[in-house]
Amino acid sequence: MESKLNCVIIDDEKHAVDLLADYIDAMPSLNLVKYFTDPLKALMDITIEDNIDILFMDVDMPGMTGLDLSLAIRYKTKYLVFTTAHSRYAIDAFGVQANEYLLKPISMPKFALMINRLLKSELQLKKEDKSEDFFFIKTDQIQKYVKVNFKDLVAVEGLNNYVKIHTVADIYVVYLTMKELELKLEGNSTFIRVQRSFIISTDHINKVEGATITLNHKLEVPLGTTYKKQFFTFMEKKTLRSTRGVPE
Repeated sequence: MESKLNCVIIDDEKHAVDLLADYIDAMPSLNLVKYFTDPLKALMDITIEDNIDILFMDVDMPGMTGLDLSLAIRYKTKYLVFTTAHSRYAIDAFGVQANEYLLKPISMPKFALMINRLLKSELQLKKEDKSEDFFFIKTDQIQKYVKVNFKDLVAVEGLNNYVKIHTVADIYVVYLTMKELELKLEGNSTFIRVQRSFIISTDHINKVEGATITLNHKLEVPLGTTYKKQFFTFMEKKTLRSTRGVPE
């Protein structure tokens, strides 16, 4: 699954938010999902379902520091980047598993170099994922694990804090999030997200009628509006058409 990295900014200074937003907009590999100038609002509003790849966060903010906030939401993002005017927080920042630490003022070259480092890490993760063609899931039974081969995975369906994993043999409900499954499948072009709550395997598509995708075992998945362009681009590439003219 090839996609841009989703970004969120948390900074109480609007001009700092605007600067980072401009930098993100200038990078083809990045996509700004949302921003917050109030850390307490960010704490309440950000969920794992936001699918955050990079979280840019200031340290000195009224109401709650970035370090304190990161303790509550670090698991909701793949990469954490602190943006601050103070170098004294660096040790504490990496103590909460920050990936990068940018000192203000942040120039475009400094920002671009940092993103390049993260993209290299992302590429390495994708290479590692491509070398694997299966994963295990833990069921609700004690000490029971089930192997899921990529070739047998039909679809992943989001259910709040759980996911329903549809395979050719069975269906499993496990305590995982869509974000966690998406990260596992990232880099494998067989899988594509077709709506907020569904990732499907293109190997198991039987037919497409309008905005309804029918998979193996008669599983019908409605195509989400946000994902239509990406899906039909895939369909166009895979559709066999005659190069001859229309018959008279």
